Amino acid sequence: MRPDYTRLGFVAMSKPIVRRTTIVRVASWLLGFFISLPLLSQDIHLSHIHASPTHLNPAMTGLFNADLRFIANYKGQWNSFTNGYRTAVASADMKLNRGFGNRDDVGVGIMAIGDQAGDLKFRTLNVGVSLSYLKALNSTGTHFLSAGVQTGIIQQRLSSNLAILEEEFDPYIQNPDFMGSVSAFDISAGIAWFVPVGRRNHVYVGASMWHLNRGFVGFMKNLVDAPDSYFLFPKTVIHGGGHFRVNYVLTLKPSFIILDQGPHREFNLGSFFSLQPIDQYVRPEYTLFFGAWLRWSAEAGEFNRDAIIASVRYDWKDTIFTFSYDVNISDLAKATQYRGGPEISIIHYIDFFRPDRLRFKVKCPEF
Repeated sequence: MRPDYTRLGFVAMSKPIVRRTTIVRVASWLLGFFISLPLLSQDIHLSHIHASPTHLNPAMTGLFNADLRFIANYKGQWNSFTNGYRTAVASADMKLNRGFGNRDDVGVGIMAIGDQAGDLKFRTLNVGVSLSYLKALNSTGTHFLSAGVQTGIIQQRLSSNLAILEEEFDPYIQNPDFMGSVSAFDISAGIAWFVPVGRRNHVYVGASMWHLNRGFVGFMKNLVDAPDSYFLFPKTVIHGGGHFRVNYVLTLKPSFIILDQGPHREFNLGSFFSLQPIDQYVRPEYTLFFGAWLRWSAEAGEFNRDAIIASVRYDWKDTIFTFSYDVNISDLAKATQYRGGPEISIIHYIDFFRPDRLRFKVKCPEF
């Protein structure tokens, strides 16, 4: 989760508030205000869209061609002119092969997100478990509908002792109702649809809704008529993409994502591509992909460019390595020297060879 600076006015700046001249204080407040604008009440987001599928949509739990999947992601952001964000996401999910129909399946998973922001070390820990059901829509198990739900706990913590505050902020910290840590129960749900296109191609679309119960995450207790900013904003995610072998050399993996949370909207559109000779019937042992995405945002009816995301992906046997980098093209580009943040992800699959179930194994899409 991104920190909600409307609830944390005294941490809106990237540096502690110190007793300096009025001009310096005003300039610092303005800098902090403009930096915080795109971050209010937002969840974390990853640059390469499907590097953490269960973070994108609970219905993606268990949607892969193996028995177990382990994923690790790390992202740094805004480190060029502040202490920035450091985000880690880890997840594991599996198929239980226990659906009602021969081609149906059940997926279960667990996910943990850790995020730290700024000099005051605003920390967020999100741990959740997910459950999905894959309903086959054809007899071969290649066309199906998936529905999933995820529940968990979100904890936010603030190190207020690291702040050097102006006197007008002391009552806020000294208030007996101020809490340095807050936890909230969270529930989310989603659906996804996958359909084959020819022998080797497929397309997929999905939608998810996060924070359905709008958990309370304010740092002040015993509030009456707390403002909306003290509660998690619901987040809507619409995503989709496909896998297309254009010919025996060119392969494309286009994808898109639309995020809507509170007053903020974000759009990502782009594709991986590979130029590598591929046998028509045999899956290659390794594949090298290059990709690029454009990310922009919308707020108050205005569209704003945000970043160009460049990615390199290497698929080797049952492991996928991806490195991405945001090239900042927003209004903060000069302050950041056009730098955004690097991101690394590793996805590893494990498949148990069980001849008795190969006949009924679900054929999932390749992301």
